[in-house]
Amino acid sequence: MADLTLYLILLVILVAYIAIVYLVKKKNFLANHGVVVSGIFIMWKTQAGKKFIDRLAKPARFWRAYATLAKVICLLVGVFMMSLLIWEATIVNRIPADKAPSLEMMLGIPGINPVIPIIFGIVGLIVAMVVHEFAHGILTRVGKMALKSLGLFFFIIPLGAFVEPDEADINKADRKRRSSVYAVGPATNVLVALLCAFIFSSLLMASAQPVRDSPVVMSVGANTPAQQGNLLYGMQIVEVDGMQVHSIGDLDRVAADPGTNITVTYYYKGQLASTNVTSGLVIMETTRGLAAETAGIAPGMILASLNDSMIRNQTDLQQTLALTHPLQTVNVTVLSFNAVAGKYQDSGISSLQLSSKKEYYLKVSPDLVNASFKDVGFLGINSAYLGAVTTTPDRIMQRLANPLNGVNDPASFVSATLLYIALPLQGLAPIESPLADLFTPSGVLAGVPANVFWFIGNCAYWIFWINLMVGMTNVLPAVPLDGGFLFRDALDWLIHKFKRNVTEAVHQRYVSTITYVLAVMILFLIVWQLIGPRLF
Repeated sequence: MADLTLYLILLVILVAYIAIVYLVKKKNFLANHGVVVSGIFIMWKTQAGKKFIDRLAKPARFWRAYATLAKVICLLVGVFMMSLLIWEATIVNRIPADKAPSLEMMLGIPGINPVIPIIFGIVGLIVAMVVHEFAHGILTRVGKMALKSLGLFFFIIPLGAFVEPDEADINKADRKRRSSVYAVGPATNVLVALLCAFIFSSLLMASAQPVRDSPVVMSVGANTPAQQGNLLYGMQIVEVDGMQVHSIGDLDRVAADPGTNITVTYYYKGQLASTNVTSGLVIMETTRGLAAETAGIAPGMILASLNDSMIRNQTDLQQTLALTHPLQTVNVTVLSFNAVAGKYQDSGISSLQLSSKKEYYLKVSPDLVNASFKDVGFLGINSAYLGAVTTTPDRIMQRLANPLNGVNDPASFVSATLLYIALPLQGLAPIESPLADLFTPSGVLAGVPANVFWFIGNCAYWIFWINLMVGMTNVLPAVPLDGGFLFRDALDWLIHKFKRNVTEAVHQRYVSTITYVLAVMILFLIVWQLIGPRLF
């Protein structure tokens, strides 16, 4: 009933907004106050603020130097983005259709993208739009070009600010001044993102200390003992079958036989509680074409024995596989859940032929295969005790406070950066209860109330995230993005330099054709990420 009430309230708000849009567009309602409609947005244009922009633009020498830096940033980020798009296009055939990105995930819009929290996402989007547009406005005035208006744009709520330059002045300006205007918007977004990442990680997360050190449940597999025992994200496991658990290593030493019922004690939202769970190492995922999948083993099953050795935990599995060799046929016992009987029973799978670990790694991580690499039997599975993927509070804080730890070359830097951007997909952003309950502010921030501390932290991360997405997207060399206009001007200069004898009409045809082809190619690379994995 509560959900229905919320939907009705949202519907009333949307209907009211549509009515306002109609009045503004058709009846010229508030037109004399600069309120107009652009698509689904209501825009409020005003002349107020021009003097403020002019004051900000007064240290012209500083802003010209900043514009030079902005062009360098746009070039570097643009090359990175194009390289990333091309690389992603080459690996779409390795991405399962069910893990391919959806259209909503490709759109960085709060309320549409399910990963972006609405409140923190809106804060980040507003900051991104304000700094982006004001940067454009300042460099417009530094270049002695006119501003037509400033203002806000709304979709039910204010979403951001804009600065509207005089297009005629922009088009008449020389390439240097025009490119300065285009470059500072996305570059400022990138720099704001870096500043907020520093605030989030080095100042805030570095001050958060774990309350206790026990493993934390980060995800629970479908149809697993963990799910049946109601284990949830954010629960901190402190005892399994009477054994105190202080680390992941403790879970790797659980001695309960697979298929037996045990008691798991955990903290959740500050409360200590227990649940009954079926013990065992659970298959979370199988790799197509390898031993486990070929034998009929499926996610949710419990691996009870392998090669006549009982498998109680990850340590048992690793030690058992270390004594096998590729293509060896081994006995296996796998338990599957019988819904009628309400318990795990023998699945009937009794043997399988192991795959080659070396062959697998040569395909997915060839850099790891060296002279000391030992080729042993390989199942091709991901597994987790009870079907719950866990980590420790220390590891969580390591990811948040020291994202570049261990970076020693460009490849590891790119990998660490992508993992930091992907924190929302790992359940680490936003940090809210129950995860936030596992930590407490310390040091100079020890007196800050926990709810205030985490609100500031989440705002900092999402301002970083949205600004980075806006900046990185806008540097792509595709008109009408800022990077597209930068590329067009650079191309115009190159053609003038190397094709001096062509007519202006031919010159413009070169510029238009190349710009158009590149924009179409970029669009294809983006769309290919959506449809490519679903074709294989």
